[in-house]
Formats: sequence, structure tokens, C-alpha cells
Amino acid sequence: MKNQNIVFVGFRGAGKSRFGKEIAKLTHLPFVDLDTELEFVLGTDIESFAEKHGWQVLREIEQKVAHDFTRNFSGIVATGHATIENSKNLHNLKKTGVFGNLKPNFMQLRRHLMKEYRENDIPRVYPDLGIAQEIDQLWSQRKDIYAATADFELVPDLDNDNAEEEAQKMLEQISKDIIPDAAPKRRVAVFSSSNGTTFQGLLEAQKKGRIPNVEFVLFITDKPNCGALEKAQQAGIETIHVLEPEEDETREEYDRQLINLIREQNPDVILLAGWMRILSPLFCEQFGDTTLNVHPSLLPDYAGMMGDAIHKKVIENEDRYTGATIHKVSPEVDGGDIVVQRKVLVTETDSVEDLRRKVQAQEVLGFCEALEKKK
Repeated sequence: MKNQNIVFVGFRGAGKSRFGKEIAKLTHLPFVDLDTELEFVLGTDIESFAEKHGWQVLREIEQKVAHDFTRNFSGIVATGHATIENSKNLHNLKKTGVFGNLKPNFMQLRRHLMKEYRENDIPRVYPDLGIAQEIDQLWSQRKDIYAATADFELVPDLDNDNAEEEAQKMLEQISKDIIPDAAPKRRVAVFSSSNGTTFQGLLEAQKKGRIPNVEFVLFITDKPNCGALEKAQQAGIETIHVLEPEEDETREEYDRQLINLIREQNPDVILLAGWMRILSPLFCEQFGDTTLNVHPSLLPDYAGMMGDAIHKKVIENEDRYTGATIHKVSPEVDGGDIVVQRKVLVTETDSVEDLRRKVQAQEVLGFCEALEKKK
């Protein structure tokens, strides 16, 4: 079973995301744009983050994002136009990546980029040059870098308005031996008592093709007014249950009802995305191996703590890193086997709100990584 990535490199506007996304659909593989992934982790656009924290901090985070794709991700990756100029990024992506250089006709590319520059506020690298001169200068600097890293080369037609058709032509030129195996389909249940920030992130990841193997088949909440319930309804999940605990009801009695609802849908995986109830030993015995919880720290650090209390402690203790842990549930709170851990850098200017946002992004990506695993 192949566990690798097809990594598209190339100049800005060469079609890495446009055609990469379509090739992912045709091959039933997950797709990720590293610049989009980076901005999701940052919580803002690249330029704004760099202006506030500096390019050195940004590059360190970018290296971490690139490194994460040497682990369990197996699909189609579109790099940023400058990603592989960083040797560490190149090294990490090469570990499991087969590189394809997208090299359209330069005059065609130049024409498309001129239009993009005029219509969008694109940061200039050489503001003293004209737009055409800047494009020519950057092309001369970078074209050989892309070519040197590539294992194969494709020449997309940027004038073809039918991206799927063009992607099909490109796919026919890629050796079947290097196309990763698709992850198995996952029927997924979600339990949530919260506003649903992480759940919404998962729904968006599914929509963007990040987890194409996932079908959300069941949603359960214990709180009829929680935000996650509204998100589940808007997403069109067919089976939704509001299971409020009754007064004096034991955990085991409540969990027996959960178990019956789960058996009706028979999901492959259960995600606890902001589920605020502690599951009983009875539940853990039956579904502990297939139920994944998320904790907003790098367990075992801050086990037993919750939410902003953790982020406050991270800042007080001057921790260099924090993050999110995806782990199996067990009778011991936060004590189940760790499946995925994702780190984030803690900067000197980070507030509790900053860490909450950054860690929530990693919670989503951690669940995605767990769902992408082939085993």
C-alpha cells in the first residue's frame, strides 16, 4: 500500500491548487494547499502574521506545517510558490513526496499573472520594477529550482476554462505507480456539547476535499441549545439526536442510551468534539478503540484541565510549545492511547485568545490526520 504524496511545485499561477484539487477529486484523494493550511494555522493571512511576529517566526511555523505532511497524510499537496526555497521544507516534503513541476507556457502564464496583479492587491517583491519586469525577474530566479526538485513535469493549459478536463489530461501523464492509495471510507459520528468550532472546521475540511473519505452519519448532543447542533442541522446530517440527561440518571444509564444509538448507525469512528460528559467504563469497554477525544494540550501536560485554563497556564509557565492531542477514550480521564499530537509555537505576544484559536486549528487538523490514517 503506497503511503506517499504527489507534491506539485511551480511558479505562482501555474495551477498547483486549481488542477491539484481536481486531480484529487478524480483519484478520491485528500487535497491540501500548504499556503491555505499555513494561514489556517496562523489564523490570518501570511503577510499580516509576518508583519506582527516577523518572518523568522513565520518560517518556523511553515516548517512545522510542511513537516506534518511527512507523517500520515497521503494525497495531493500544492506548495506555495516559495515553499521549497526553504531547504528544510524541501527535505521534509521529499521524505514522502513525489514532486511534479507544473510548467505552463511562460507567455501564457505571464499573461494570466499580469491580469491577477492588476485585479488583486498582490504584495510586490520588487516594487521599483514594473509588473511584467517583476514576473520575468522572479521566473528567472525560480524556474530552475522547481525543475531541479521535480520527479516529473506537466504542462497545463491555463487557457482551458474546464479545470476538470485539463486535470484529467494531466492525470493521464502521471504514472499510476506513484498515485497514493485512497484512504478507506469512514462512517463518522460526532458528539458535541459546545459551540462547535472544531466540528465546523471538520465540516469545512470535508467540503474542501481535505477528508474526502469521511461521511458524517450521526450527531449527538446533550445540550439542545449548543451551537454544534445548529451546525449539524445546517450540514444536513441525517441522524441527529438530542439526548439530555435526566435528573439522578447515572453515567452508565445515560451511556446505555448512547450505545444503542451508536449501534443503530454503526459508525467506524466516533469523534468527541467538545463533548463535556465523562464517558463511563461501560462505554469505554465497548467503543474505546474507535472513539477519539481531543484535548487542548500536549498530553500528558495539563491532563485533567480544560480550555482557557490550560492556555493561561501555558503562558504563565512560558512553554515554548503547546498544541492538541487526539487520543482514544479510556476510563481514566485524558489517559487513553495517543493517536496524534500537533504542536504550535507559543510566541511572546500570544494571549489566551491567540492560543485558543491556534490550538483549535490544530484540533481540526489532528482529527483530519487521524481520519486519514489507513490503519
